[in-house]
Amino acid sequence: MTTSQTHHDAPPDPPPETIKDTLVSIVIAFALAFVFRGFVVEAFVIPTGSMAPTLMGAHIRVTNPQSGYSWPVEPWDVPANARSSGVYDPIQGTNGPITVNDPLTGDLLTRSNLPLMSGDRILVLKYLYAISSPARFDVIVFKNPENPTENYIKRLIGLPGEEIALVDGDVFVRTGGVPAGQNGRNLWDQDGWHVARKPRIVQNVTWQAVFDSAFTPPPPTAFTPPWSSPQAGWTLTGSQSYAFAKPDRTELVFDQTRVRFADAALPPARRERWNIDDRYAYDESSRLGFQLDARYPVSDVRLRAGIEPGAEGLAAEVRLTARGYEYRARIAGGVAGLSRRLAPAGAPAGEWEALAQGQVPALTPGRITNIAFWHADQAIGLEINGEAVFEPWTYDWGPGERIQRATGRTIDEILAANQAPSENALQRPDIYVRPDVRWVFEGAPFRLHRVSLDRDLHYRPATHHPNSALRGPARGTSPKAPLALNQDQFFPCGDNSPASLDGRLFSTVNPWVAQQFDGTIGVIPRELLLGRAFFVYWPSLHKGKGVMPVPDFGRMRFIW
Repeated sequence: MTTSQTHHDAPPDPPPETIKDTLVSIVIAFALAFVFRGFVVEAFVIPTGSMAPTLMGAHIRVTNPQSGYSWPVEPWDVPANARSSGVYDPIQGTNGPITVNDPLTGDLLTRSNLPLMSGDRILVLKYLYAISSPARFDVIVFKNPENPTENYIKRLIGLPGEEIALVDGDVFVRTGGVPAGQNGRNLWDQDGWHVARKPRIVQNVTWQAVFDSAFTPPPPTAFTPPWSSPQAGWTLTGSQSYAFAKPDRTELVFDQTRVRFADAALPPARRERWNIDDRYAYDESSRLGFQLDARYPVSDVRLRAGIEPGAEGLAAEVRLTARGYEYRARIAGGVAGLSRRLAPAGAPAGEWEALAQGQVPALTPGRITNIAFWHADQAIGLEINGEAVFEPWTYDWGPGERIQRATGRTIDEILAANQAPSENALQRPDIYVRPDVRWVFEGAPFRLHRVSLDRDLHYRPATHHPNSALRGPARGTSPKAPLALNQDQFFPCGDNSPASLDGRLFSTVNPWVAQQFDGTIGVIPRELLLGRAFFVYWPSLHKGKGVMPVPDFGRMRFIW
């Protein structure tokens, strides 16, 4: 090939781009962006803490330098009469020190001049529900039926055509049931109900820490953990791990009578204890009211520990007493078994009944075996080193039996004891029996690492505010406030149940919404669903003056 031929075959130079071409490209890019935003994915900012700690609204983050634990707390300083508008001081703690307690140690911390952090920025799949049906426990974005100019984000609890009951923290549903009796009194005792179980991926990300020995302050801090034992030989203080030096049988009990922290403003009987309940450290901004607020015992829990035997022959058990039964997961000799027995209050326990069994790695001296036992949504599972030992064992109680097991009284007995129509007889934490959790060991000395206790989401009962347009028990939280959805209605609740304005407590419906779609109070018409939240792409920013707005990329995550 000659040089002239090569020159002749080369492509001609492209014509120079004109201003018109550039403008056309910009217009097309903007058009595509608007189409994508309007019909595919849109970004939203979380304004409040109703979904905390799953999704964060505006908040401050506190770190305990002794334990290393960091956690969010709702804004402390709010301009006068501005809380409902979501306007907060950009620097928190300027009007007075912020005093909070580390939720995992009880340490009292005093802070000033903390920067306010903005809410999480999330991505929402819009119009997803035009081609697929919403699934229970999706995190959804929708137009607030009370004020359709506002966007709300909650967890989807109830689906079209269902009846919903929120009982002892769990979600119960039924379809095609017998209509409720007078005032709905017998609704929860009817047949056809079943508990709604969260998918495992949702369950795993919604556990909330009650205690974790990994955050024990190092010496010389003299921290006493909430675990205790009646047997001598334990080393429990001054370390993130616990040791027992004997081969004797021993128990390690989560002591709910132990004071978490002492507050001089409270009488001794009202001081904070290590109760297993629906405590939210996020809600601590009104400190005294936060401590005095009634909290509900939570029996849906997860216990974890790394077990390191000091010799051959160790047998380990996890025990949970809840709702009239004692459940036991026993690991010994390469076999793990689940059993239960009746444990009525004030009476001898019954005989053990085998429920499930599986082969597991033996507890080997010098090697740590990670154990996780969980009880949630009327199901029980056991995991060894992250692997399930057997399929979760389940039990199927309806709302009526669940209340009787959780309180020791029937629904009719509870309702008869409280006839006030403006109150919710189930909104009394003292009627629910607290769970008991413990570890049991025998056969060899051992050491425990990363000893932790988590609790599940707990949808609490409530009562409409006296100043609201409605009176009496919150929707779906009492047989006297039944909740039934038609084929185009959905029911949402917030993960931060004590501080969430959601379907339980909606008290009005916008006239335009009522005219165009649906006038039922407390539900979300299908037409108001905007989409499913799926990713936190820009976690909370520091918003304070003089603070560089850097997002916390370590908390980028998918939303479940």
